[in-house]
Amino acid sequence: MRKYTLDVLIAAPSDSKSVRSVRISKSTAVLCVIIALTGLAGFGRVVYMVSGYGLAAFSSAEERRKNENLKQRIGSLEKFVSSEKEIMSRLIRYEDNARLKYGMTAVGGDVRQAGTGGFPSREDMLYASMPDPLIMRAEALRREAEHVLRQAQLQESTFVQTSQKVKSLHDRWTKRPSVWPANGRITSGYGYRYHPVLGLRLMHAGIDIANEAWTPIFATADGQVSGVHNWPNFGNLVKINHLGGEYITFYAHLHKAAVVSGQVVKRGELLGYMGNSGRSTGTHLHYEVHKNGRPVNPMRFILPTDQIVD
Repeated sequence: MRKYTLDVLIAAPSDSKSVRSVRISKSTAVLCVIIALTGLAGFGRVVYMVSGYGLAAFSSAEERRKNENLKQRIGSLEKFVSSEKEIMSRLIRYEDNARLKYGMTAVGGDVRQAGTGGFPSREDMLYASMPDPLIMRAEALRREAEHVLRQAQLQESTFVQTSQKVKSLHDRWTKRPSVWPANGRITSGYGYRYHPVLGLRLMHAGIDIANEAWTPIFATADGQVSGVHNWPNFGNLVKINHLGGEYITFYAHLHKAAVVSGQVVKRGELLGYMGNSGRSTGTHLHYEVHKNGRPVNPMRFILPTDQIVD
């Protein structure tokens, strides 16, 4: 069988004129080629691994950067949610105080929780199973934000209820006699007394406030003037209807009235001037309050100035 050989010429250095010839077999040449290719393949793997490591390092750095950005955003959101929770707490305290002041039922603590609690959802369980602290922190923040949102929605509802109640009470209080009708000193109180003119022990259905003539007389509550009269006993008299007749106030012995029948007046509005008309022994105002058609002690309705709500 014929053997194939390969002649390889080996050049000598430039200063030498001889050329050597080495004869190697075909199988030896193939083996050398295989060894060379194997070396190239190994080098390629090394290059691939090095480049892969570089890409992985770059990706890792990029992920760390994104992670830091996410941490910063979560931190900012945590501060925002914390601030909103504090605002909500102040609003709840304010409403609780308002409800207490106006005699309303307080909102229960269970209601204030705005529907939190109960069994966890599948989504909650999924997030809870994740070991990543950042994911758990973000999930806790989401829960807090949702709770604050529910509280805000509830607070809006209870505030509307509270404001409507306060408005109703305010409207009623403005129509309820509650202030002094004039400046002066009380010369006769409510109850039985000896009449200064008749000399008999009779019921005095109001209070007498003495001062100089032309002292201004003011309405003690919002209402409508139901009559301006001149009666023998009361002299010049102004009557005001409040809350559809639940209360009626009388202002008697006036020197002159400053309103007319049917006129709508506000609390503190001028009604007339103090005088000595009718059956009177001196300049004063006789003031009465009637509730549901019966006279009551006016002093029960006069409140301190700091308790008047206008």
